[in-house]
Amino acid sequence: MKFKGGSRLHPTNWPGYIAGKIKGSFKIKLIVLLSCMVTLAFALAGWMVYRSNIQLMEDEISKQFSIANEQALARLEMSFQEINRVSQSIILNPSIELFLRQNIVPVSDSYTQFKNRKYVEEQLNMLLVDAPSIRSVFLYNENGEMTVLSKTGASGEPGTDDLNRLMEKLKPHRGNMVWGRAEAASTIDQDGRRTVLVAARRMLNEKLIPYGTMVMVMEESLVSKVLRDLTENGSGKVLLLEPMGGMLYSNTDQSEMEQLLQLTEANYPRYVKMNGITYLFVRHELIPAGFTLYGGASLQEIQRKNKDIIQVLAFAGIGVILLSALLITISTRTLLTPLAHLMQGLRTLRSGDFTVRVRVDSGDELGYIGDSFNSMAEQVSELINKVYLAQINQRESELKAIQAQLNPHYLHNLFNELYWKLYSNDQEEAALLINAISEMLKYSLKSVQTSTTLGEELHQIRNYIKIQTELFTGEIESIIQAEESLLNLRMMRSLLLPVVENVFVHAFRDMEKDRVLRIKAFLFNEALHIEVADNGCGMDKETLRSLTEAEAVLPDGNKTGIGYNSVLRRIQLVYGPAYGVEITSSKGKGTVVHMTLPIKYGTLESHEEGNG
Repeated sequence: MKFKGGSRLHPTNWPGYIAGKIKGSFKIKLIVLLSCMVTLAFALAGWMVYRSNIQLMEDEISKQFSIANEQALARLEMSFQEINRVSQSIILNPSIELFLRQNIVPVSDSYTQFKNRKYVEEQLNMLLVDAPSIRSVFLYNENGEMTVLSKTGASGEPGTDDLNRLMEKLKPHRGNMVWGRAEAASTIDQDGRRTVLVAARRMLNEKLIPYGTMVMVMEESLVSKVLRDLTENGSGKVLLLEPMGGMLYSNTDQSEMEQLLQLTEANYPRYVKMNGITYLFVRHELIPAGFTLYGGASLQEIQRKNKDIIQVLAFAGIGVILLSALLITISTRTLLTPLAHLMQGLRTLRSGDFTVRVRVDSGDELGYIGDSFNSMAEQVSELINKVYLAQINQRESELKAIQAQLNPHYLHNLFNELYWKLYSNDQEEAALLINAISEMLKYSLKSVQTSTTLGEELHQIRNYIKIQTELFTGEIESIIQAEESLLNLRMMRSLLLPVVENVFVHAFRDMEKDRVLRIKAFLFNEALHIEVADNGCGMDKETLRSLTEAEAVLPDGNKTGIGYNSVLRRIQLVYGPAYGVEITSSKGKGTVVHMTLPIKYGTLESHEEGNG
């Protein structure tokens, strides 16, 4: 919508624009505007109801049709298993095997040959009685010559081309049944041909030696009767694929069949439009047999019912609009000025100015709303200030809590090990160990706000390594690399100690020799980088993932995340998300902890250094 002169009307101004175009009192303007709003609201609600109704009906149809499709496939499985069972009884009959083998080189005794043939035919007739869905059975010897034929009904031998394609499918199989469609000779159909289902399998004896081929012909009713419920009233579509992907049965014409075959790799349930009608298709696969059934239910009836719903909603909408206009006419009063003040105050408040206050000119309900608005704005402003201060206090408290957790974390382990060392070995170097521990204790008990230098942190690392070297059997090769100019850089205290402690407690726990610990500090990309690397046992992918994602729960028996996560949290709280810790590790090849810190120059104040 545009004003005169070409300027575009802002969407938020269209009610006032419409009201300005309407001649008459404010009541008429308000009635027209509210009627438009009611119409829009009702149209939106009607559309939502309409879409919800379609979705609910389609979901229910999809659920019910999926169940029917699965049940139909299960009934087909029983039929296929029965055919497989009765055919197996023929294949494992040694007399039939002997007959087919002798048929390649005919015996001289014609009576014996005739007697054997009669026996085979009797067995095949019994198969047709046990499985009436089988109309014809053909037995071929190893030369591909048809030896025995037994049939009931009108279906004859499949065409040569169809039979050759079926035999090609059999080549990669040994004893498994393959399926297909074929055109067979018929004595009752006008054109002398009939579409049938064909199943074939190689005939293997108990020693899995092939001696012939068995071909069975079945009417399409074997499948169509089972799938009748899915094609009720002729509105449903079905497509049955045999295990090798060929079409076994379908009630569609050629064009629809090609469209269905193109959907075999699509996601299901799926909507497909055929000849102007939308179908809901579901897919189920018969495992391990490999048959796949696609079933489609017509949504034409749903669409017809939804058209009726739209008509009902349209008539109801007209009634609601007329009733709303009548009620608005009866109850409308001119309250524009107080409402305008309140709306202006709300806009200002929404922009972030919580100092706004509205003018209250009346003592009615709108006056009460104005007073409530002023009170709300004042309370929100106070709450924002309180929340901001609370966040600052929470940050300081969390830092203190982390420091309180870290202080005794490694000292407890050292004192415990030192106790047993002194208890079991009365050695003179104990005094040096106690001195090193004393320095570490003094260092760790300083306030969390007290910073330190890289040189002092590395000095405490050396104390810790000295203690661990005395406590562990065997030597530990430690390499600390840091240029002299970096030793005075300021940093948080106790960032490296938890990492180094994890190296001794976890990485070296099963190693008695060739242990190497390397610590390197350097500047790169305007940041201080510290690497702590070891050649210990390393971590598996699950443990490493838990550490890098800062998960609260680690795999059973693994508690290495306490120190790493605490260090990472402290760095993020104090220095921000641009700095942190990265861990790389391989099982059995060691771990590298890479720490990134900001570059901070300057000497420590006297109160930070402590008084000794």
